[in-house]
Amino acid sequence: MPKRACCYLFLVLCYVSLQLETVSAEEAKQKPAVDQKTNTQTYEAMLYELGAFPVNKLTRPYFNQGRPGEVYANKGRRGDVHGWLPPERVRKGGYLTASEKKRYGIPKASLPYQRYLSLIDIGTYQKTKDPLLHSIIQFVFDELHERKVKSPTPGAILSVYQPSKEWDHKFLWQLKSEALSGPDVARLYQRYRVPLLLRCLSLPEKEPENYVRFLEQISSDKGLHGGYRFEAYKQLYAWDQEQYRSGYKAFLIKQTEQTPDVLDRCFMNEALLKLGDEDCFAVVRRSLVTDPIYDVRISILRNLKKLDLQHLFLDPIQVLAEEKAKECRHYWHFGNGPGMDVGETEMYHLLKGLLFVSSKRDLSEETVQKIQHARATLEVKKQERRDASGLRGLNR
Repeated sequence: MPKRACCYLFLVLCYVSLQLETVSAEEAKQKPAVDQKTNTQTYEAMLYELGAFPVNKLTRPYFNQGRPGEVYANKGRRGDVHGWLPPERVRKGGYLTASEKKRYGIPKASLPYQRYLSLIDIGTYQKTKDPLLHSIIQFVFDELHERKVKSPTPGAILSVYQPSKEWDHKFLWQLKSEALSGPDVARLYQRYRVPLLLRCLSLPEKEPENYVRFLEQISSDKGLHGGYRFEAYKQLYAWDQEQYRSGYKAFLIKQTEQTPDVLDRCFMNEALLKLGDEDCFAVVRRSLVTDPIYDVRISILRNLKKLDLQHLFLDPIQVLAEEKAKECRHYWHFGNGPGMDVGETEMYHLLKGLLFVSSKRDLSEETVQKIQHARATLEVKKQERRDASGLRGLNR
């Protein structure tokens, strides 16, 4: 073949290859859009099946706070989820006319339990974060609860479980509604190995030998974080305090401060206070001034008041009053509440009350002076916050 012809053929092949790559790239760009459209249609059909309704199709007036496509209910709370009214709100809220309800077949009948489960796709949601799929999963859990749909077998919902900070509490909510027995939990745990199940543990009852052994295995399983082991230990301790006290105490002393879950730390500190010896108190004193979560410290202060132990914790209370404790942050945000004066906080009121109660006890002169100093410090800090705010009157 002549040299010129070879060059020409090479150029033609390169051009064809380039065109094919361009077409493939264009197809690749278009394919997700097609898939997304299909997904949207599929998810919308699922939402209609559940009995949800899109806000943008409402014909009756609704309160939207100037944000079309959103529904607001009492106290300014959102009444829709990603632009869809929840099934229960559609059934009971009066958002649709009688003719619209007839047209869309509302109220919808409850779906079979397995159909509800088939709509829970945590894995896909974690990958896509699709807001419509989020609405579907949210509404499924709501419907299971509102309609009290019974599970055909204990723990059936675990067949669609995947670990998720966003959805774990919904699975737990459903599991607890089944009132599983301790042996049920043990059998399901052996099958699914889902630590969340351990939140459903209960006291041993009749013929408890196997179940007690299971609780002992869980309490000593170092592969589980402290909160799950605590669930087992507190059942064992309640079952036989004499036999399990030393192990329970040692576990709490070692694990409380390093357990990741905030509620677990609240309950574990309470358990330490109830055990009631100085080794346990030492851990709680540290937690009062070093726990990174404000709500854990508040929980401890409330338990000190409930158990009348505040006079034994005056040193960390003094540190809190002086605001010299390790920096912490809120986990739950409820505000300071109505009627709270400028400069006052929930911590201020708790500390003030604890110091007042402590002052009524028969204490040494040194302790009395410590209480007086702490109370004076509280008021100084309150005034500093008040002055810094530039406000006067009630902080409402």
